Amino acid sequence: MPEMDLAALHADPRLTWVEDVLRYADLDINRHVNNSVFSVLCESGRVNLFRTRFGEDETGDGYFVVAKLVIEFKAELHYPGRVRTGTWVRHVGRSSIGLAQVLEGDGGLLAATSEAVCVFMSRATRRPAPLSDTRRRIATELLRPDLPA
Repeated sequence: MPEMDLAALHADPRLTWVEDVLRYADLDINRHVNNSVFSVLCESGRVNLFRTRFGEDETGDGYFVVAKLVIEFKAELHYPGRVRTGTWVRHVGRSSIGLAQVLEGDGGLLAATSEAVCVFMSRATRRPAPLSDTRRRIATELLRPDLPA
């Protein structure tokens, strides 16, 4: 993923932001936030995007699963502190939504970037299912195509 212009991302209404507080328990032996915690922060951003922008599943017939997750670590995070995770839609497929994320530490520090592919799964078949017209419309409205996939 190319370098991020955090100011431009803050100004873009297609992004959804969530803030998390770093905990003492997030530290590793090196006294910085453990790399496994970054995936939890990314999850917080994805869940927030789906909850606030997509709302409840209108039919109850399926759910999203993560099929791919890539995290590129840019800087250490330290306790105490806060992290803001910005999440946006990069791609809309037949049954999947590609997401991108930035993790911003205190002082505007770019701590990490992330890419994820979330696949919509049928509850009945437990197989990928096409996105509903509502999900596709919402995802398309949130699409930020100006960044390379």
